[in-house]
Amino acid sequence: MKRLYQHKGFQIDVETEPVWKPSDGASLTGPDGYLAVVRISTQTALVPVFSPLRLTAERSNSFPTEADALMAGYSAGRRLIDDMTTT
Repeated sequence: MKRLYQHKGFQIDVETEPVWKPSDGASLTGPDGYLAVVRISTQTALVPVFSPLRLTAERSNSFPTEADALMAGYSAGRRLIDDMTTT
């Protein structure tokens, strides 16, 4: 899942990445959780400001749902932009 957000003239691109648990055989279960991949760029030229950030939940665990990963990525992106633009 991928979402684009706008904040203070920047674009926050948040994409979820599934985390799969190793298994002994073929299984049809879903992923164990999700990571958030965050990219921040300028809104006008889409020039990347940082390298992509890969976020996990507490203690390096994956997020339980895609919605949790998306919201955490969006919040982290906003905080980085706020810190960068506040002098």
